[in-house]
Parts: sequence; structure tokens; C-alpha cells
Amino acid sequence: MFHPGKVIYVFNCGKDEVSANGEAQATVIMWDENMITLEVHPRIKGNVREGDIVLVDYRPIEKLNMPVPKQAIVKILRGKKAKDLWAEYAEYHEKRKRSANRLPTAPQGYIG
Repeated sequence: MFHPGKVIYVFNCGKDEVSANGEAQATVIMWDENMITLEVHPRIKGNVREGDIVLVDYRPIEKLNMPVPKQAIVKILRGKKAKDLWAEYAEYHEKRKRSANRLPTAPQGYIG
């Protein structure tokens, strides 16, 4: 399972950042409005930029007794495909919020 997010900050080794292990992280606003700072996969850490749409790996970490998601940025999406995907998830999220805000209605014939 993968979830899309939008990168708002990238933390990579540079003049304003010192890292003990050379790993990169990015703060991401997820499609459902959660904000989280995640590891960037080492193969793409130099390519992630603020504003990128990324896919976060939520598959479980193997060989653990409990299903713990990896939560690592593994793919960068750009261009039309990224914009379209983000728009689809935003629309889906809005529909979910609207349906959650509806008041439950009493069953037909109910006298309260």
C-alpha cells in the first residue's frame, strides 16, 4: 500500500543541516491532511524537492511480529500525472469529510 503526499520541507546534508548518518528526510502533507516527517529512500534522496508529490511506502516491515508500516518516501511524481493524482485524492478526501459531517437521520417510521 502506498499513499501520496506533498513535500513541504527537505532535510538533506547541507550548510544548514548536519546529519549523523547521511540520511535524508522530508516533511510531507499527506493526502488526508496529516503531516509527517519521513525518511527518503537513499536512491532518490538527492532528487526530492519541495512541492514534489511523492509516494510513501506503507507496506509492513518484514520479519516483525506486528504489522508496522515502513513509512518511507520511495517514489517522486512530477508533471501532469502528479497533479492529477493529487487532485483525485483531494476530491476523494473532501467527499469523505462531507459524508462524515452529515448528521445521522432517524429510520423511517421512528417516533422520538
